[in-house]
Amino acid sequence: MKVIFQKFLGRASDLADTEPILGLFLGAALLAVFLAAFAQGKPAAEHNGKSGLVWMLYGNFTRLLWAALLVVFLVGTVAVLRTYLRQSVANFQRTHGRVTTANYNAVQTIWGAEQQQGELRVEIYNDEEVTERIESEDLTKPAVLRKKTVRRFATGNPFLAARHDVTLRQNPRKKGSALYGGYETDCRFTWQLKNPASGTNKSNLIFPLPAAGAMYDELSATLNGQDVLPQVQIREGALVLAREVEPNEPMEFRLAFKSRGMSHWYFQVREAREVRDFTLTLTLPDLPKDKLNYPEGCMTPTGIQPTADGAGSMLAYRLDHALSNKGMGVALPQLPQPGATTNAVLAEIERAWVLLFAMLALSLTLASARHAVLLTALFGAATAFAYGLLGDFSDLLFGFWGTGGLVLLPGFTLLAWLLVRAVRGSLGRWLALQMILIGIVYPCVAGLDPERQSLYLNLCAVVFLAFAASLLMKQVAQQAPLVEKPVVAG
Repeated sequence: MKVIFQKFLGRASDLADTEPILGLFLGAALLAVFLAAFAQGKPAAEHNGKSGLVWMLYGNFTRLLWAALLVVFLVGTVAVLRTYLRQSVANFQRTHGRVTTANYNAVQTIWGAEQQQGELRVEIYNDEEVTERIESEDLTKPAVLRKKTVRRFATGNPFLAARHDVTLRQNPRKKGSALYGGYETDCRFTWQLKNPASGTNKSNLIFPLPAAGAMYDELSATLNGQDVLPQVQIREGALVLAREVEPNEPMEFRLAFKSRGMSHWYFQVREAREVRDFTLTLTLPDLPKDKLNYPEGCMTPTGIQPTADGAGSMLAYRLDHALSNKGMGVALPQLPQPGATTNAVLAEIERAWVLLFAMLALSLTLASARHAVLLTALFGAATAFAYGLLGDFSDLLFGFWGTGGLVLLPGFTLLAWLLVRAVRGSLGRWLALQMILIGIVYPCVAGLDPERQSLYLNLCAVVFLAFAASLLMKQVAQQAPLVEKPVVAG
């Protein structure tokens, strides 16, 4: 018994910590049921026409036990049906839009990883052979002469201008039950270079590949209009073109390829140098301006223009005589997952159901309705099953809206009609109205507008509180003793 009581207190404490409003109303409903059941028993003095201390204690004990059993029954009902609702939501989420790290890594392996493109790096140098003299500690021995090659890099910035054009199209990939943001790129890079040294030098044009293990198609490389792709080597994850350059020789280096990646595309001038006459145009044919997002550490574009058809955006980054290592690029927006609307609504049904259960228990008890506890349990179970059917039929009845129109709304309408039949008068109509408000309107609106979830919950709580307060005031007014008017002698 002690273990059960501790577990009950633990669950109550967890609910109060995570959902204080729901914990308050559910606790008030259970307290009202307990007090009403204890007060409705027969007075101990009237128990089978017998009186006495023993019979009084016996009668009070039986009433206390009956009230406690009703509370335990309601608590058990809440626990079982909340578990059912959580399992229904978990089953739906497992088969609809379940994004996992394992699946994301698998898609990266098959399709391509996030691409982080570095700028071209230019090395202009000469290798000079020098003789190094090493004196021995023993003066009787001759010095050792050793030859070695020293690489001397030319000073100066070889970059005159850069014109880069990148077109990125979204191409979502599906793995398991979820969609992952993928894209395809068409990259064209152009650099205007000049040897800053006055003599003949060796040079390395080093272009880092944006992702290890990615696919690069339709690769082309030209220098001053000549195809140099056969001379390009692949070393340490980069394309390297080694050649000799003449004094003050101008060079126009072009590189183009198609590739694909995931999540975001990022460009950065990693080398500490002056960025001259630089322009990067990033064309996003299917990503409008209102959906743009940038990776962490990126600068905002210097200009954003819509595409010719208005469906996309063109981002322009222009720098001249600049010093910056900030990135440039775009992060793909989150994709609408399969069953996203149903999933959003199902995420709110547990709060809605607990509030609905508390409303039924407290309202029926304050109104002294017959079989209040049994009606609360039956209608609570029926609403929970209606939510479960929402997830089960979502794929069969054209998604959330079809299921809501053909299953959820008729189901709650039927329950509201039965509640009006079970509880006569205006009380039944008000209860039916609140059932529709809390059971359908609240989870749908809160699920589709996640930024204002607390607002909708608070509004439903205020309506419920006002209704419960009116019922309580009516009960107090009915139980207040009548005050006799004084008789004035004539």
